[in-house]
Amino acid sequence: MNGSQRFFRLGMLFPLFLLVLTAIYTAAAFDIRTQFTGDGEIGPRTIPLLVAICMYMTLLVVIFQELRRPTEEDAGTGLSRPLLVVGATAAYILLFRPIGYSLSTLLFVLALFRIFEFKPRQPVQFILYAIAVTAVFYGLFAGIFGVRLPALIGGVI
Repeated sequence: MNGSQRFFRLGMLFPLFLLVLTAIYTAAAFDIRTQFTGDGEIGPRTIPLLVAICMYMTLLVVIFQELRRPTEEDAGTGLSRPLLVVGATAAYILLFRPIGYSLSTLLFVLALFRIFEFKPRQPVQFILYAIAVTAVFYGLFAGIFGVRLPALIGGVI
């Protein structure tokens, strides 16, 4: 498979589409004006820019992995991963409020790890990394940004 065919595989087109959307999102984030914060302070455009940076980094990893993928896998899995990610994200959105942040995020991270075959032969590390990612994002949103996240029934988790 030559370079241009590898670049225009179906598995590459979806991340490239998301890259274009992220560029538009980033441009729109720079249009957010603030009235009360000074230079260097956290303002209303900070979180959209952080999300855009995370999206760029994630897309670069996905594109890099897609370019490294052996050509034997091209025949049957072109759209399967992007569709699985869309399905996992839809399930995450649907389950977020009913079962709370912790459980829904943990399940979402486990699904993404499974889709991208992260640590498939090391189940203990697989679960520990998923718990760590869930805890880091909880600390980021609840602790640093002060976002109230939905809890499991009873507000325990």
